[in-house]
Amino acid sequence: MTKKKNTNQNGFAKSWKNLAPKSSRRPISSAAMRKKILFLSKFFLLIFILSSVGVGSWFLKNRTTFASGPIDITGPGLPIARVSFVSDGVLHSEWFNNWFGPLRGRTLMDIDIERVQNDLLAEKQVAFARVSRNFPDTLKIEIREKFPVLRLCLRTKTKGEQTWLVASDGSLYLGHEYNRASLRHLPFLSVNPKLLKPLADQEGYENLAGISNVAPLLSVARRDYPGIYQNWQIVSYERPDQKDPGAHISVKSKKIKKLRFAPSDFANQLRRLKYLLNEPDFKRATVIESIDLSHDRSVFAKL
Repeated sequence: MTKKKNTNQNGFAKSWKNLAPKSSRRPISSAAMRKKILFLSKFFLLIFILSSVGVGSWFLKNRTTFASGPIDITGPGLPIARVSFVSDGVLHSEWFNNWFGPLRGRTLMDIDIERVQNDLLAEKQVAFARVSRNFPDTLKIEIREKFPVLRLCLRTKTKGEQTWLVASDGSLYLGHEYNRASLRHLPFLSVNPKLLKPLADQEGYENLAGISNVAPLLSVARRDYPGIYQNWQIVSYERPDQKDPGAHISVKSKKIKKLRFAPSDFANQLRRLKYLLNEPDFKRATVIESIDLSHDRSVFAKL
């Protein structure tokens, strides 16, 4: 049994495909065509205007650059009338003027402040430096100085005997603007000459690494036990490393010929030292041969 195809009155087969239009293009009216052409004209005109503005700006910029050179917006400037110098130590404005030299009518913009700042930091006595401009005519210098904790006497064939100052970071420098009274309380450092390594320019020495372990002892003694500290004369730190089983710091004072500390827990060691020196026998003694505080809580002393 077979199905019969549905046909219309003319005998053609009925199908939805026969209803599809033979062409997908719709006829365009003249009004729509004019509208489309007008839109495209405006679009290309806008592109042309933007391109012209960009090219014109580039041309004017390059022409101005080559024709007139850099533009100075700072004006002629006034000569430096004042140097504001601030330091937390002994350095002062006169020292800076001698160090820097005459300004000779230069303006603030004539000064390379980054270079001046780096040159100041190259000074061993200077720990921090900041150079800035205070318009219209003031150059500002701010400095933090290193503070000496020890003195070191060295003698060379070319320069004779010199007293170097030793800071808590181990740096050595020839101090500027210190008076003798301000340095008189500092103990001298006794150090193995092999530990002194000259710099490449032969104008100084590399930092002494062991000083950072010694400086806390000096700081605590100076602050909390000034009566004991003021008699200290010579400090030696040949074995200050805490990892060394025999590590110690030696001090020679007016009353104690040999005073020995372990390189840690200085507060407790100084407390035991003060207690011992207040004992009647030690208090009466004019000179004490030795006191060793480097063995934990034990104290070994010899009158």
